[in-house]
Amino acid sequence: MPKTIKQLREQRDALAKEARNILDKNTGEYDADRVDEIYAEIDKIDGKIKREQQQLDLEARLQSEADDPDTPAPQNGGRQRQERPGDEARSLVFDAYVRGGEAAVNRLPENVLTEYSRQVRNAQSTGVDSEGGYLVPTTFSGVLLEAMADYGGVRSVADVQSTSTGESIQWPTTDETAEEGEWLAENASATDGDVSFGTVLIGAHLASSRVVTIPFALLQDAAVGGWDQMMARLLSARLGRTTNKGYTVGDGNGKPTGIVPGAGLGHTTAAGLVDSFTWDDITDLEHSVDPVYRRDASWMFHDTVLKSAKKLKDLDGRPIWVPGVTSEAPAEINGYGYTVNQDMAEPAAGADSMLFGDMSKYLVRDVMDITLFRFTDSAYTKKGQVGFLAMLRTDGKTIAANNAAIKKMRHAAA
Repeated sequence: MPKTIKQLREQRDALAKEARNILDKNTGEYDADRVDEIYAEIDKIDGKIKREQQQLDLEARLQSEADDPDTPAPQNGGRQRQERPGDEARSLVFDAYVRGGEAAVNRLPENVLTEYSRQVRNAQSTGVDSEGGYLVPTTFSGVLLEAMADYGGVRSVADVQSTSTGESIQWPTTDETAEEGEWLAENASATDGDVSFGTVLIGAHLASSRVVTIPFALLQDAAVGGWDQMMARLLSARLGRTTNKGYTVGDGNGKPTGIVPGAGLGHTTAAGLVDSFTWDDITDLEHSVDPVYRRDASWMFHDTVLKSAKKLKDLDGRPIWVPGVTSEAPAEINGYGYTVNQDMAEPAAGADSMLFGDMSKYLVRDVMDITLFRFTDSAYTKKGQVGFLAMLRTDGKTIAANNAAIKKMRHAAA
């Protein structure tokens, strides 16, 4: 009989504790083969837990729709997103627009259209209905933005800010490692601080999902559910992958300035290590970051780097990758969490394959909401489909002065 999620988690947690007990022995020697065997088994159990949870979530959503087909199930992890004032009108307009285009919107009550127009005027000036696109409501936009984090990496750990207009912003920066106070004699006057503040310009570049298609059946029949889930999945995947590449390695020309170009060079591997690295390299990169930024630091790298790191041992022969003691606790490398980002470079000559530091010092700026465009020309109609295109105005830059908060490891040249 298959094990329940609770039983799988208990089995996984017991294995993690067994590995920790083995590593904590004071003899200096331990059964390395058993530890490697435990870690491999934990990976398998984590995969089973994830698949079982996805199945349970799907069954719960289907049951909810069966019990009350008029009440949509919560989408972002079961949490209902709070709507902004006016979102009720925007939701009605959005639903009508998706299902029937502007003709369906024009059939809505006048008070709904008036409220929607007022909300649009208070939002950004581009991408509104007069130009063929409609601002998606907060509920749907929030689901998209949260799902986008799963397709990338940077957005999940960056400082994400949303603004209601798209003009460029001068964002203040400072080097926190240089800040300090002073000692004062009795009755003495405090002096002005001499910390040098700078600014970085945060703009709003336009990212496109390219056109995705949805079958008529999902849109025209109100009894058929699923168009919103399908659209959210397709749009978030495309926008997530596109924007994450910009947030990671973008050159700032029509796209964000990536977290890798904005990071300081913390360490270069020794000659010969053109496609590999050692525990010493990881340690050197870690300590190239000032302790003030290491308090909330983490790693970021490609999955191939994680695979190599899982095989590394410290000077005492202990693995540097350690799974969380419980299934809810994150795994760590050298005591710090990590983010897998497939837009990071794989180990190669001259490549920057690893980041370490306070990733929240990378700022992602979104301009309010996503705008959706609808297409019904013959190229789609003859296939029984409607085309949709989503656009997001966004930018990203590292905001810590002197590139001190996040450092990168570079491989030796060939």
